[in-house]
Amino acid sequence: MIHHVVELTVAGATAAGFYGFMIDPADTRYQEWWPGEHLQFHILKRGEPNHLGDLVYMDEYLGGKRRLKFRARVIVADKPNRIVWQMIKAGVRLPATVELALADTDQGVELRHELRIGFDNPLGRSLDPLIRLYFNSGFQNALTEHCNVEWYRLADYLKS
Repeated sequence: MIHHVVELTVAGATAAGFYGFMIDPADTRYQEWWPGEHLQFHILKRGEPNHLGDLVYMDEYLGGKRRLKFRARVIVADKPNRIVWQMIKAGVRLPATVELALADTDQGVELRHELRIGFDNPLGRSLDPLIRLYFNSGFQNALTEHCNVEWYRLADYLKS
């Protein structure tokens, strides 16, 4: 199992603001958030009124050199504190999730962005080396750098 975690405190932001933006994505707002880096993030098929079950598409660059794009289903929608997307391909759930955990503090919003890829069972873990060919240390570093910029940009974008 591969875990990639970025934890930040973003001053001037709220859990509700970040949650609302991320749970109901739209390409135009996503592109305005980070022009040139963020390409698409939108709902392909709506689920329940609280967005549980929504099918989304995301496409973004990570520092201009790497690209992250996927389809995912919202499997947790705990307003305003937690969203979990499970990646899918051809209708099949993949062993990959992105979790966004948010908590308001006196300093701003505490944010935890976690990507999990791989299997928990011994047979599945044998595939982890293949996954690491794609999600290698360079990719992980690019994702960390991306997260360390984008969440502060989102706070600024939501203020404007």
